[in-house]
Amino acid sequence: MNTPPSGDAPPVTFAGGVLDRYRHVCAFINSEDEESVVLDPFLAQSVEADDRLLFLVDATRAGEPIRRLRHLGFDTADLLARHRCEVRTWAETYLRGGRFDQQATLELLRRLLAGTPSPPVRMWADMGWAVGRPDIAESLIEFEARANFIHAHHRNVVICTYDTAKFDGAFIVDILRTHPMVLLGGVLQENPYFVAPSEFLQERGARADR
Repeated sequence: MNTPPSGDAPPVTFAGGVLDRYRHVCAFINSEDEESVVLDPFLAQSVEADDRLLFLVDATRAGEPIRRLRHLGFDTADLLARHRCEVRTWAETYLRGGRFDQQATLELLRRLLAGTPSPPVRMWADMGWAVGRPDIAESLIEFEARANFIHAHHRNVVICTYDTAKFDGAFIVDILRTHPMVLLGGVLQENPYFVAPSEFLQERGARADR
């Protein structure tokens, strides 16, 4: 996988680590308290850098990012007016038309990230929409792998959050292998289990042909 062009983008920190070479993170977050510990400083840094925040969340939680920013002392009306904060629901992103379409969602991701060079985007994607949907597990795993081809061409930050208690163990292992960075136990690290997307997809294709 190609490393994203460096440009003059300043380093981005997340959970005490630096996102430099890779900015596609699999964050295993299993409680609201754990989420607050890593998300609040990330949000504060984003606002101070005048980056654009993009949240992909359940419709029932659509107001939470705004409330969180307000609690941190930021002028949310100003952020919304200047398009420095946007909240999109699962129905508007991953589940448009009531189902997950891998190719359509990859195209949406490309437009949201690779098509917006300025200001930098910091995307927080709650992947809870996939809980209890074993029918889309294979397609979602491939989606996360193929997303790396898009992420290789921009310097935006993408945090995909998964609750390990709500997903099958085999699914979690494969999802882990599709992200070059991982947050586990509150510690950010370059993922030693990451497999380059071309190799990963070739491996899965060979497995399916057996």
